[in-house]
Amino acid sequence: MRNARILVSTAILALAGNGAAEEISISPGELENLGVRFETPSPVTAVPGIEATARVAIPPTGDAIVGTPQAGLLVGVNVAAGDSAEEGQVLAELRSAEFIELQREFLDAFNTFLLVQNELERDKQLHGDGIISARRLQETTTKQRIAEAGVNEHRQLLKIAGLSDAEIRLLEREQRLIETLRIRAPFSGVIVERMATTGQRLDAMSPIYRLADLSELWLEIGVPREHVSAIATGMRVVVTEHGSEPSATVTTIGRAIDPATQFVVVRARLDGESHGLSPGQFEAVRIVATQSDSAERAMLAVPAAAVTRSGESRFVFVRAVDGIAVRKVDVVSMYAGRAYVAAGLDSRDEVAVTGVSTLKALWFAQGESDSP
Repeated sequence: MRNARILVSTAILALAGNGAAEEISISPGELENLGVRFETPSPVTAVPGIEATARVAIPPTGDAIVGTPQAGLLVGVNVAAGDSAEEGQVLAELRSAEFIELQREFLDAFNTFLLVQNELERDKQLHGDGIISARRLQETTTKQRIAEAGVNEHRQLLKIAGLSDAEIRLLEREQRLIETLRIRAPFSGVIVERMATTGQRLDAMSPIYRLADLSELWLEIGVPREHVSAIATGMRVVVTEHGSEPSATVTTIGRAIDPATQFVVVRARLDGESHGLSPGQFEAVRIVATQSDSAERAMLAVPAAAVTRSGESRFVFVRAVDGIAVRKVDVVSMYAGRAYVAAGLDSRDEVAVTGVSTLKALWFAQGESDSP
């Protein structure tokens, strides 16, 4: 027994090596001393999915806070929580001294531009008649360009404040200040929350509504880290406790582990309609770990503890004539303490189910000793 412990300790120290043998030379007596136990794989006709809890979420592109671009008095809110809104629809109206000032500054810049533009047209004619010098024409041209840049600057400020191109053209044409700033929906969606009331005085960027596009929803699924390796993008997710059993497709597998729960977030996009699912609610789901033709594939199940990982691949240790053979396997799912293998094993194989970490250490140690 003492010799076995020394052998294991030496092997663990050799884990840093990069080599790995395809077989481990070890006698039956040593295997017994190391506490290695074997089982034969069990044939299975169906692979269970991974049960988990998911939160219904809105994609970032479909979730927006509609706020006040300027400070002012909220004089009207036109929709309530739960109402639908179309892109460009007026959701609220604001009276703002800053907004009035922006319009006045724009008109000042616009009228100055018109004056300099007329001056430039006149100087072009005078220069053509030989009355003024080229230098005089160049000076007027420079003034016109500066005035044009000023107009463009103030036009952009009005757009940031919330005016549309049509409203700015109306301001240019009629030279009349717009009294209230109309706050519009940036896209079509549903008002999820109202965050301000009529008569409230708001600072710039204060939130008024939360608008959500519910045409696409995600499931954010908390999966125990030991099951994540069995999940791949494209797998189907079924909401199990919902009447119509809506389904989703796995799109993203998180890389970070929550330190409190040891869960990884797996994200899936709901297929088609939401089927009455609402953002924020929690639902029981099942991640179906195989494709639709899985029934036609020969599957074997072994204890999950029998499977070890090296790099991106998974391996099991199988009893051989002269020791232990190392087999690369295709694991399609790991659920409830079982690993479901599609390739790499035979139903007559004897697979090590205990002492696997020790065999892995021996595997790497022997590979190191065999390398040049």
